[in-house]
Amino acid sequence: MLLNNRSMCCLRKYSLMAVMSFITCSNVYADNWDPIETNNEFSARHEAGFITFENQGYLIGGRGIKPVNVLNPKTLAWKSLAASPFEMHHFQPVIWNKKIIIAGALTGGYPFETPVANIYYFIPNENKWEKGPEIPKERRRGSVSTVVIGDSLFLVGGIKNGHTDGNVAWVDRYNLKTKVWTTLPDAPHARDHAQAAVIDNKIYVAGGRKTFGKTNNVFDLVVDKVDVFNTTTNKWDTFKEVLPVPRAGVSVFAKNNGFIVVGGESANPNKAHEEVHFYNLKKHEWLKVASLKQGRHGSGIVEMDGYLWIASGSGMQGGSPELRSVERIKTNRIFN
Repeated sequence: MLLNNRSMCCLRKYSLMAVMSFITCSNVYADNWDPIETNNEFSARHEAGFITFENQGYLIGGRGIKPVNVLNPKTLAWKSLAASPFEMHHFQPVIWNKKIIIAGALTGGYPFETPVANIYYFIPNENKWEKGPEIPKERRRGSVSTVVIGDSLFLVGGIKNGHTDGNVAWVDRYNLKTKVWTTLPDAPHARDHAQAAVIDNKIYVAGGRKTFGKTNNVFDLVVDKVDVFNTTTNKWDTFKEVLPVPRAGVSVFAKNNGFIVVGGESANPNKAHEEVHFYNLKKHEWLKVASLKQGRHGSGIVEMDGYLWIASGSGMQGGSPELRSVERIKTNRIFN
């Protein structure tokens, strides 16, 4: 078919409009983490916790003794609250009864950190720390994946001897009301530097590694399996689908029918990971979604005001640089 000049012009115009339309739609629906300038500084930290309480983000613990820093998502302002009573790091904070719980943490310097013997509570509305019950001596470890379901606190995995050795697959439940400890079946895989999330009373444990500094295997023994614990039957299962980019020091967040694994560190590359992977529980598949602008490990993901937020962490393998940045993405860009 022959086209005259006018037809060619119209075709070029139509093609250009189509391209512009595609570009516009791509921008509208692009899934991007956006760096956010927050008013006031917070204390940079890593191997810390980031958690939501009453629609504010609490950055808590980390290497060194740091104040609790609180982010207001509406004003983007930080405020400082009481410092931790001593150095506590490598933990996953959880909420129960208007308290932030820290259990299964480490204290001290690399690589001979020791497990924190007690559970500790931070009470935001009173701006105070409270020493909780002892963890049974024979079950103490740090870098534990921690969740709360009802009045039960679950501790999964961890490491007994800092970054030297002692990875465990242990699972313990502490009844926060009756104050009774129960030993549960071991997880299929021992791991530390992992995080866990809860969907429908099932605990999903993702990321992590078997840190073994005695043989200089600190970063490379990553665990690619996702283990699932049914708290109703007390039975474990393991996904057939492995984490596409195995890594430790990740942040894990669950909502609706899936969960994301964010950032992390591994032996390669030596910079922190910026990858974000979403696991769809209905389709039983992994999807790579928007990457962080700044790779980081040793932090957490919170949801506030329709956004997912991440703050602080370390930008390289190991402990430095500690980051003073915040990023966020619309929750519905990842979770439908």
